[in-house]
Amino acid sequence: MNVLLQIETVGPEGYKLFWVFLVLLVLAVSALLLMNRKIRETLFPARVGASAEKNKENQPETITLTVNNREKKAVVIESLTFVFVQFRKRRSFTIKQVAGRSIYPAFLEAGKKHNVVISLSPFYERIPELKKMKRLYLEVNMENRKRLRTRPVFLRSTLFGLVS
Repeated sequence: MNVLLQIETVGPEGYKLFWVFLVLLVLAVSALLLMNRKIRETLFPARVGASAEKNKENQPETITLTVNNREKKAVVIESLTFVFVQFRKRRSFTIKQVAGRSIYPAFLEAGKKHNVVISLSPFYERIPELKKMKRLYLEVNMENRKRLRTRPVFLRSTLFGLVS
């Protein structure tokens, strides 16, 4: 009976708990930073990047797509895909030719930019329900099945559109 009373429980010492907590905190912060797309792109810039800009804040008429090639070799752009999104509903359109002329596949040399100004009115005229869609993604389909996706372009004012 006396033996049980003499057993003393030994817990972790204070500085060891501090170091374990500090390591876990650093791992959590680094994981969050790498998950954030803006921070990840500034820390690890992509060699080929795509960005989209609208001409007006609400209900834009045109979207300007810019593909920037920072690689040391040329790339081939196969096609361009528009993805209109509203909640879980998606409508996508792949563009390979304009006015009967084939513009893709396009050859983009090293260090060059490819700018395309796209009018949204033909999409709205053919499918009126697209005016209700709130977001638009542009996907640039490259050779080797690589796909570049732009950040969302908010077509109508939303709570998330006001934040970004």
